[in-house]
Amino acid sequence: MIQITLRQIPENLNKQLRILAQQNNTSLNKTIICLLQKALGLPENSRKARDLSDLKGTWDSAQADEFEANIKFFEQIDREIWESRRFA
Repeated sequence: MIQITLRQIPENLNKQLRILAQQNNTSLNKTIICLLQKALGLPENSRKARDLSDLKGTWDSAQADEFEANIKFFEQIDREIWESRRFA
């Protein structure tokens, strides 16, 4: 990848770029690249993410509560099994 250094960035531009990056939860570098791509009419980088970020924030509170209730069972410790394997 090629690097470019920008100098004499106006303070108001710097502030707005940082606010936008924070709002989008992205780095300042990624925010600027995305803005340049949009301004030039270029497609955004289509490299597929290899994580679960596309699922982030997709549950509403009722779904999250239901999930928490459903996994509560796994927090229980079967003392008899735990004790029998403790010193095995």
